[in-house]
Amino acid sequence: MGGIIKLAIERPVAVMAMILMTVIFGVVALQTIPIQMSPDIEKPVLDVRVRWNGASPSDVDREIVGRLESELSSLNGVEKIASRSTRGYGRVTLTYGVGQDMDKALVLLLSKLSAVNGLPDEADTPTVRTSNSDDSPVARLALVSKDGANVDVEGLGQYLDTNIVEPLSRVEGIAEVDYYGGSRREIRVLIDPDKLVQHKVTLSEVLDALRTSSSMMSVGMVTEGKRSYTVRSEAINYTPETAGRIVLRADVLASGTIVPLLLEDVARLDIRFPKQTSFRRLNGKPGIIINAIREQGSNVVATMLRVRSVVDALNRDELGQRGLNLRVVYDETKYISSAIDLVQKNIWIGGMLAISILMLFFEELFANAYYFCGHSCFGDRNFCGNFWVRAIDQCDFACRLGLCRWHGG
Repeated sequence: MGGIIKLAIERPVAVMAMILMTVIFGVVALQTIPIQMSPDIEKPVLDVRVRWNGASPSDVDREIVGRLESELSSLNGVEKIASRSTRGYGRVTLTYGVGQDMDKALVLLLSKLSAVNGLPDEADTPTVRTSNSDDSPVARLALVSKDGANVDVEGLGQYLDTNIVEPLSRVEGIAEVDYYGGSRREIRVLIDPDKLVQHKVTLSEVLDALRTSSSMMSVGMVTEGKRSYTVRSEAINYTPETAGRIVLRADVLASGTIVPLLLEDVARLDIRFPKQTSFRRLNGKPGIIINAIREQGSNVVATMLRVRSVVDALNRDELGQRGLNLRVVYDETKYISSAIDLVQKNIWIGGMLAISILMLFFEELFANAYYFCGHSCFGDRNFCGNFWVRAIDQCDFACRLGLCRWHGG
């Protein structure tokens, strides 16, 4: 200890340089370090999710979840498998042991999923989601109609993807944007069972015709001189009129006439929104909830400033003309700002208490204040070293006094 004190007295410039370097490094770190409520934690959990629109929970469990569980249970490092089956949705959760290499586990899981077969043709491709601490959204937005505006918010599915989700997804620091609500129009085929019996057509034949009706494929090449042209065949049926002309079967009469059996002969088609199974409201108004999930390691405060800038621009231009309003209903930076204010307040209080206690143990409050101010104004080459030597001597005296009282001396 004596050597350090002597070195500080003999080299005051070096001591001040070390203090200034520490302050500079602290300021640089404060500006570059990510500001967030909790550190990024990678949990040893992987989720496999599959959508099968229109399927009942029992069908999802039998045709999808059961197959996935039997195939994925042999993966190395898996300690627990949990599953959940709901209407049109299946989820399998794989829990690994602590210390598992999750990058390797993810690669093995994707390889295993690529070899899974036997899933229903109508089901979507299985997707894999990791479970990290940054999966929770940093902001929740609500899209509602303005007062007096007659807007069907639930029917804005396609508009939401193009005009709101895409601008928010391009914000620096945002990894993903998802939403709840916003239906899309769909074509409903209402089949008449009596007409099926009349025309001797099975339901599977109708489904096969619907699957192969909309297609785009290359059928060959046409060469003319030095140029070659690709020939593509397109059959797109997105309206009730075009979908009604889908050929289910072609019958040949005795006279040789070909009579096609069309979809509109056995079914009725119309476009409508799907039936709502969930509802979202903000202050009594129907709304769509949008979640913004940040990138790992990004600065939450800076990211939220950019998100709010995009939201203000949307409300001012695009949404304001349609009678819509995009509101921020949850902002994680509010809790971060309050936590930072609390830390700063505690630093000031702790610093003042430390200085007060130090001066109290000096037992010469005014003398030390005069010593500090006088040497600061008139200068002393060894002021820093002398001041800290006095402080250490007084603290040493206080410690010895405390030990004597503790032992009853």
